[in-house]
Amino acid sequence: MQLKRPASPLHLGLMAASCALLSHTARAQSTDDPEQPLQLDSALLYYKENAGRVQTVEPMVSLKKDFGDLRVLDGTLTLDALSGATPNGAIPSRKPQTFAGPSSGSLTPKPGTKTSLYTTAPGNLPQDPKFQEQRVAGDADWSQPLGLDDTLSFGGHLSAEHDFDSIAAHGGFSHDFNEKNTTLSAGVSEEYDRIHARGGNPVPGSDYELYEHEGSQTKTVTGALIGVTQVIARNWLMDLNYTYDHSRGYLTDPYRILSMLDTQGNVLGYRYENRPETRDRQSLYWVNKVALGPTVLDVSYRRSKDSWGISSDTVDTHLRIDLAPGVYLEPHARWYHQSAASFYSLYLSAASPLPTDMSADPRLAAFVGTTFGVKFGMKVGRSGELSLRVEQYQQKPSDQSSALPELRGLDLNPNLKANIVQLGWHFEL
Repeated sequence: MQLKRPASPLHLGLMAASCALLSHTARAQSTDDPEQPLQLDSALLYYKENAGRVQTVEPMVSLKKDFGDLRVLDGTLTLDALSGATPNGAIPSRKPQTFAGPSSGSLTPKPGTKTSLYTTAPGNLPQDPKFQEQRVAGDADWSQPLGLDDTLSFGGHLSAEHDFDSIAAHGGFSHDFNEKNTTLSAGVSEEYDRIHARGGNPVPGSDYELYEHEGSQTKTVTGALIGVTQVIARNWLMDLNYTYDHSRGYLTDPYRILSMLDTQGNVLGYRYENRPETRDRQSLYWVNKVALGPTVLDVSYRRSKDSWGISSDTVDTHLRIDLAPGVYLEPHARWYHQSAASFYSLYLSAASPLPTDMSADPRLAAFVGTTFGVKFGMKVGRSGELSLRVEQYQQKPSDQSSALPELRGLDLNPNLKANIVQLGWHFEL
C-alpha cells in the first residue's frame, strides 16, 4: 500500500499560508535580530481504525533554526509503521471469497512458487489481514529575506517505502506592501514518484486471476500556488490562496480490485482497477485567525475539484482557550464532503461492456467525513511545552447497498471510524 499522502495542493497551500501568516509577526522584528535558539518539536501519533483495520504509529521530529536576519532553516523526519487489515476493493458476498496477498504469485501458482492466500467469510468486507508497511520521510526548507519587503523560500522532500519512492522540490516567493499589512505569495513544486508494488505492478484493468504484471511505473506532479494575506484589524488576520496541480503517469493503486457480478449479484471474478493517466486538481482556501481577548479562533474553508469529477468542501475550526498562564485547551471540529469520481463504482456488471477507467476505492467514493477532538497543552520549564491531542474521525459513504437479489441486506461499503491520539513536545536549546 502506498503511504504517500497527496501532497501537492495541500503541501503548497499550507507552506505558502504559513509563510505569509508568519511574515507579519516575523518581519515586525528588526532584520538585525541575533541568532535565535534551536527549536525542537517532536510528536508521537497513534491512529487506529475500527473493525481490526489499519493502525499507525508515527513518530516525528522537527528542528527549526533562526540564524538571525530572518534566515530560517526547518527540517523534519517522519517514520510510519502501519499494520492491520486493509480493504482490497472487492465487495462482500454471501459465499466465502479467496484472494492472494500482494506478494503472492497468483491464485493458482505454478509448482515451486510461493503463494499467500486469505479467505473472507460470507458477508464480510474483503480485507488483507496481514497488511504491514513502513515509511521514512524527510523534509528540509530554507527561507530568507530579499531586501526589506520580499522573502524567498525553497526546500525538498524525500520518502521511501518498500514499494513506493518519492522526491520533490518546491520554491516560494512573497512580497509585503501596504505598510506590511498585505502579503502576496506565489509558489511552485515538482514531484517525482516511482511505484514498484510487491510481485510487480498489475496491468491496469486486467483479469485478477490471470495475474498479468509489469515492471515499476512512475508519475510526476507539478503544482503552483498564488495567495494573499491581509491584516484586517489588530486582532484579525485573513489568508486566501489558490492552488493547482497536474499529475501524469501511473495514478492507479496497484493493490485495488473490483468485483465482477452477474445480474443476480453473484461474484464471477475480479478486475484490477484502472485510473486515468492524468489528473488536474485545483482548490481555493480561505482562513481567518481572530483573537478574542485571550482566546484565538481559527476558521477555514476549502473548495476543491478535479478532472476526475471529484469536488469537495471542507470546514475546519480550532478554538484556543487559555485556562491559566501557560495552560490552554483547543477544541477542534472538521467537516468534509466529497462527490464520487466519474469512474467510481462499487462493482462491475458482467452484462455491461468493461469500462476503460474503473475503481472501487472508497477514497474516490462520495462520502462525508467528520472529525471532533481536543488538544491540551501546558508550558514546561522556561521554553518547553507538552501537548496531548485526542480526536475521533468518522467517514460515512453515500453508496453502501445494492438492489441485486444476492446483495440485499449486505453492507457493501461500511462506515469507517478511527481514533487519533498524539503526544507532542516542544522546547528550545
